[in-house]
Amino acid sequence: MPDKKKIQITVFMAAYNAADYIAASIESVLEQTYTNFELLIVDDGSTDNTVEIIRSFEDPRIRFIQNDGNKGQPYTRNLALKEANGEFLAVLDSDDIAFPNRLEIQLQHFLNRPQLAVLGGKAHIIDKHGMRTGQEVIPICGSKKLHAALLFYNSFVHPTVMMRMAAFRDIGGYPNHLVAQDYALFSRMALKYEVDNVSEFLGEYRIHDNNISIRKKDLAAAQLRIILRYQLDKLLPKTDHIDLDILLTPIINSKYTPDEYYTVYREIIHHNRQKKQYPIVELERTFFDNWYAIVMEKAKSNTFPLFLRKPVFNGRYVTAKQIRKTFKQSLKYLLGIRR
Repeated sequence: MPDKKKIQITVFMAAYNAADYIAASIESVLEQTYTNFELLIVDDGSTDNTVEIIRSFEDPRIRFIQNDGNKGQPYTRNLALKEANGEFLAVLDSDDIAFPNRLEIQLQHFLNRPQLAVLGGKAHIIDKHGMRTGQEVIPICGSKKLHAALLFYNSFVHPTVMMRMAAFRDIGGYPNHLVAQDYALFSRMALKYEVDNVSEFLGEYRIHDNNISIRKKDLAAAQLRIILRYQLDKLLPKTDHIDLDILLTPIINSKYTPDEYYTVYREIIHHNRQKKQYPIVELERTFFDNWYAIVMEKAKSNTFPLFLRKPVFNGRYVTAKQIRKTFKQSLKYLLGIRR
């Protein structure tokens, strides 16, 4: 067993009925080019032969814990709060694969950026047989742009994420949500710390019928509202009047009017300029891009004057092409031209 005082990284793997995939996941950790780590595996009451497979590995860097029954993901993942010995916590789910240089790449970023608290990366998607599907998960790179995006959606690939343990403990670990605990955690950490993704592929993310994100889509949708509400409550004096789906659902073909979008966008922009909870330029650029799409689809003869409504409109982002198109569309509707 490595000296826990010298361990720099704890690789954390939660397992539940993962017999079909966990051996490959463990092997991908043990084959890392960076070797000063412990692999902390927590079994959450598996009923298949997951435990036997874990015990078949004799590497001294593996530390194995068994829950007394099935406790669920938040409880299991948060055991890292007291059990991890590393300065950094690298997450790898029990059905995913880490590339050999993953830990080495991420650790160097953390050593170079002392304010960094969370770092993820890209991943190839594989199927249940371990074959690449040709799809890739490409998260947002760039700390400010990523932080702004976290108001709307999760742009981290969870099994590629490494965290600074001090920040993870400071936040209190994963929130006790049934699903989307990772998004809830990262959006909270971003309110206090620097977060980012690297533009490199760090591993393979497996899609199969047992993925929680596939099995619990309806529950996930409800959870996203809770996560968004938490963020808005930190920013706005009150949020009960806001229909959260304005921010969560796609803007194309939505049921909301331009006025409804404008009211919400304006309020968030106003308070964020005061509090600076999110990077101002990146957040307002997102709203501006959305606003252009909204007025082009919905505003008809009012396209041009609506497009120019500040503070959502911002001259630093607008292009000559957007000005021409919004003006032309307004003119067409005024003249009764529908082509």
